[in-house]
Amino acid sequence: MAAAAPSPSIDLRLRDRVVVITGASDGIGRAAARQYAEAGARVVMIGRNEAKTSAAARAIMAETGRRDITWLVADLSRQDAVRDLATRLRRDQPQIHVLANNAGAMFLDRHETVDGLEQTFALNHLSYFTLTLLLLPSLYAASGTGAPARVINVSSRAHENAKVDLDDLQLRRKFGGWRAYANSKLFNIWFTRSLSRRLDTARVVSHAMHPGVVRTHFATNNGRLGRLLRGLMDVVSIPSDQGADTLVWLSGADEARQESGRYWRKRQVQTPSRTARRDDWAEALWMRSARLAGLDADELLQQARESHGRT
Repeated sequence: MAAAAPSPSIDLRLRDRVVVITGASDGIGRAAARQYAEAGARVVMIGRNEAKTSAAARAIMAETGRRDITWLVADLSRQDAVRDLATRLRRDQPQIHVLANNAGAMFLDRHETVDGLEQTFALNHLSYFTLTLLLLPSLYAASGTGAPARVINVSSRAHENAKVDLDDLQLRRKFGGWRAYANSKLFNIWFTRSLSRRLDTARVVSHAMHPGVVRTHFATNNGRLGRLLRGLMDVVSIPSDQGADTLVWLSGADEARQESGRYWRKRQVQTPSRTARRDDWAEALWMRSARLAGLDADELLQQARESHGRT
């Protein structure tokens, strides 16, 4: 029998903090949202499906007794939806203490979004990039409460299997569903490292983490083959609560605030693959991502720092 999930420490600095978590209607995201609520945070759950997301939020409110959980709906594979979500969040949450970029999926067949992007790349990487940069004002504003705001990107050990061609990020020449997924998890680590180098880490820190192989509905969107893959994964899977543990811990633990830009597993810093440590390739991805998102990323970072500088 699997061991019980560690409970979030009672000393996590999450009480009355605003936590935004994507992919929150199921799996790791839903488990993390409940743990955040139990730790006293004000949780904003982001999901793709209105009925599913609202039902998850109401269930967590019933389970925890908290009434301040809210939710928003957005298809994060679309850049216009990401921008609209960021606008709504900045309006409603002028301070965001934790942004947990958790939404993700694997698509065994190649699909393009309305933006002409390969769907795995668009959802698992570019949504993290765009949403984080557009929420920088709220993240920097939150740091005035005495602790750095935190950006946490859910990656995976799958990054070790990445095969990246920086001139073919959309895998138009040689697509494979697993390759696209593994690449996107590598991109999460590269984004975390590149972002950290640009942040005032006394104000905002960034982390990437591996949750483990978690028992969720992941991959079941791919028909019979996806369900078969999910069944094989479930043999070695851990419960969602365990998969969410490090994510929630990174969101509030004092031990994590000095380790910006790192990759974590089971509350411990891990050394990612050699490719994941290629900061020159990470910088190339940063520049390409900014162009695809239509953002002046470094200008957004500078504006956020200047608007919410130390007083």
